[in-house]
Amino acid sequence: MKSLAAVLLLLSANAMAQCDNANHVFDIPYAKNSSYFASQYAKQLDSFSQTPASDQGYLLLEFRVAPSQLSIEAQQYNKWLAERRIDRVKSYLNRAEYPAPVITRILTASTNVDRSVSLTWCPDEPEEVTMQVASKDE
Repeated sequence: MKSLAAVLLLLSANAMAQCDNANHVFDIPYAKNSSYFASQYAKQLDSFSQTPASDQGYLLLEFRVAPSQLSIEAQQYNKWLAERRIDRVKSYLNRAEYPAPVITRILTASTNVDRSVSLTWCPDEPEEVTMQVASKDE
């Protein structure tokens, strides 16, 4: 039983994407109801994708969606639009042969109205998994 708990703890620790030492790169804003970004951001993405990262890690693409919407249809539309916006940035980076892994995340508990995809560099850090298994004596 103890070994099962240890294995589950290790698996759950690896499944969570953390970005403790995040380096915000830049934001790509979008016009209302649009999933296309302006050409100036394409130039920024080109420049960024050609600059090699100084360390190992991954690129995190995030989009914030406010949880309170007028209707279920508005929630579904905004989530769909958020996915399209993130996919456009990710596809652009793929076509530019960006070498690092790209992780995407839609945050559905935002309190502000911001129509931007945030690009954040997350350097790899050595994993320190501290495990404590309780015994019957404790």
